[in-house]
Amino acid sequence: MEVKFIPIDRIYQEVKETLFKRYDKVYSRHDQFNGPMQDACQELLKELSGREYVRLASSGTSSISLMMMASGVKLNDRVVVTNYSCPATVTPIKMIGATPVFQDINKYGQMDLKNLPTCDHLLVTGLYGDNVDWEAIEALDVPVLNDSAQSFMSESNGIESTKFGLMSIISFSTNKICPVFGTYGAVLTDDEELDHKVMLMRRNGYKNRDVGEAIQYLGINAQPMEDKSAQLLTSLEKVEVWQSRRKEIKNFYDEELKKIGVTVRQSPINSETNNHKYCIFVKDKLMFRDQMKNLGVDCQLHYTYNFSKTPVYEGVSKTDYPWTDFYKQHAISLPSSPWHTLSEIKYVVECVKQSITSEDIKLCQKM
Repeated sequence: MEVKFIPIDRIYQEVKETLFKRYDKVYSRHDQFNGPMQDACQELLKELSGREYVRLASSGTSSISLMMMASGVKLNDRVVVTNYSCPATVTPIKMIGATPVFQDINKYGQMDLKNLPTCDHLLVTGLYGDNVDWEAIEALDVPVLNDSAQSFMSESNGIESTKFGLMSIISFSTNKICPVFGTYGAVLTDDEELDHKVMLMRRNGYKNRDVGEAIQYLGINAQPMEDKSAQLLTSLEKVEVWQSRRKEIKNFYDEELKKIGVTVRQSPINSETNNHKYCIFVKDKLMFRDQMKNLGVDCQLHYTYNFSKTPVYEGVSKTDYPWTDFYKQHAISLPSSPWHTLSEIKYVVECVKQSITSEDIKLCQKM
């Protein structure tokens, strides 16, 4: 049996009937940007998030850039950021010319909130579909930006993840909980002025081509496209059903892997996960990945980076990042998408049983 990490063809089979009806409407119109599909997505996202304002953008990465630009992150500002994440978390900081101040994660894979350094902005990332303790963060006297690319539809103390922070973002890439084919994003806020900035900044800083010299802001080309919005709208209508399936798979893995002593990443007590990734820990994740691949199971390495030791991300670093190093060496994700069958998930468990070693089991005793 072959088990892909995400069987994209099955997503297509599930959505194609609805999607192609929407494509027919999109391609019959003249407004390929900023049309009714975009508007429908933004209104639905307001309902799901509780935010006052939502603007779609071309990707999660561009959404982070827009969020930082609109909120006033500027040259040489100190931005505290997690030391362990997708590169898209820290790259926009460097592109603006600000200085990343790297903070270690904790045993849950979330930013460690103890002894946060002095900064101008705090960029918080909810890794693996979980959250930090937002109540603790909101007590800080610093602008907080929320990279909720992975944590959309998770909750912190009963509140949906994207509701936190001065601004927040979502990624709708194929590997996220609400996927499109390719990549897409959104910027969310409750501040009308910030929302207006994002609207212009995602179109190179101006409203339309007829404004002459009235370019109000520096911006980027991150406009939402109607055909991509049609994809997103179709996924948004199904995301709650998909979330239920993710939870079923998570519960099955929890029960079965506990029997063999596999070390599974846990959620913080304050966080209700969206099950974006199902992460386990093994002694050597490269060896484990290759063994699983030989058995036909596609696992993924989340992640392989230590930003503080990455030359292009030169910033303010501490001497050591113990939990970053632990995750970098030991964390690996199993296939757990809503489009996997029960027989495939059972097969993944059987392959884990064949691939796991006594050294892997010992890690459980160290957590």
